[in-house]
Amino acid sequence: MSGEPGRIRRAVQAFVSDENLDLYALAVVGLLFTILGVTGLSDVKTLASAVLGLLAILAFSQIKTRKLTQRMSRALAGAVTLRTDFPPDLIARRAAASDILLIGRTMTRTVQGLRTDMPAVLKAGGRVRVLVLDPTDEPLMLTADRHRSHPQGVDRLSTRIRATLDDLTAFRERHGGRLEIRVLSSIPSMGYNCLDVQKPNGVVCVQHYEFHAEGEAAPIMVFSKEDAPWYQHFGAEAERLWESGVEWPLSARAWSERARRPVFSEEFGPELTDVLDAADEVLITGMARNAFLNAQFGKVEARLRNGQAVRFLLVDPSVPTVDVMAERYYAERSADTARERIRASLRLLGELKRLTKGDLSVRLTSHPLSTGVIAVGSGGAQAAVYVEYYTYQAPGEPKFVLHPGDGFGFQSLLGEAEALWAGAKPHALD
Repeated sequence: MSGEPGRIRRAVQAFVSDENLDLYALAVVGLLFTILGVTGLSDVKTLASAVLGLLAILAFSQIKTRKLTQRMSRALAGAVTLRTDFPPDLIARRAAASDILLIGRTMTRTVQGLRTDMPAVLKAGGRVRVLVLDPTDEPLMLTADRHRSHPQGVDRLSTRIRATLDDLTAFRERHGGRLEIRVLSSIPSMGYNCLDVQKPNGVVCVQHYEFHAEGEAAPIMVFSKEDAPWYQHFGAEAERLWESGVEWPLSARAWSERARRPVFSEEFGPELTDVLDAADEVLITGMARNAFLNAQFGKVEARLRNGQAVRFLLVDPSVPTVDVMAERYYAERSADTARERIRASLRLLGELKRLTKGDLSVRLTSHPLSTGVIAVGSGGAQAAVYVEYYTYQAPGEPKFVLHPGDGFGFQSLLGEAEALWAGAKPHALD
């Protein structure tokens, strides 16, 4: 029984704090005076006063309800319906617009649909702006293709965008007018149809670029002036994207800035050791490779004991090529010093062969090497070519790494290393 007062207190508190208390009071008092009036226990004057009191309570309830409705309206301000398709009147509104900004990855469908409507828009003095991905940016094309539900390859995506740009360029040459074309070097998160944004009847249609969408990417959202603040928000974002674009066709400078450039480093990363340990076959070329052998002697020994095939291609110390290379690449080093370093490497390699009896072979070339190469594997996805470029009497040897996915560059440098090996003279280590 000790908990009974607590339950009563909580029940009273819940009743008093109930948002519908005024309605409960109105219903009880209304029912009470109705009974009193029907039974004649209350006179007309008392009933009139009661009615006025009930009306006051009702007015108070209406005020509270109106405030609640206003709060809900404010909470819902800016809410927009999420759609799975474009609005049916979008094409008609686009044809009637005088200021059009279109942003997307390829815009193939949109531009094809505009062919019949764009001449009238331009002839009337309207402005049409189109922004698509830059088809000359290969890393961008690779990322964009991976984002699609059914990747078709970088070349096909680039070709599709170029077709859109060619259509727009030819259209501008044929019809003139205010048709502006730009390309973008970043992938927008949404596609945009911005129509007469500065006018009262403007519209901003936004399509979210869904990752690996099964059908039409969604959601699609349509904003008008009344949809503050999102109408202004997405309209401003579209303008920022446009400003970040580059005019098409690209200028000579823009083409130069987009040309593929190798990535050089002063030293190979620590991953080289792991790659060498995991490989079944390694081909190492260079003038002497003395520093490499001194630093890696124990690891090369372990690799040979584990059954790895290792090939070394060095410059023949007995040929005049050494004089040429010493003068060309080592301003501070004499030809005699270079020869001694090569002979020291050959002694180390002979020692490795004696200790391990492993699959180690050495050849000597008379060709003046321009690069040193560490080729890991001869094919497959795990193959790699670590290259260091021998600069002319300059400090340092710029280094870079190529993989099979790099195509021509990988095949060319790997092919050169194998050709040098094939044409070199075998050197007996026993």
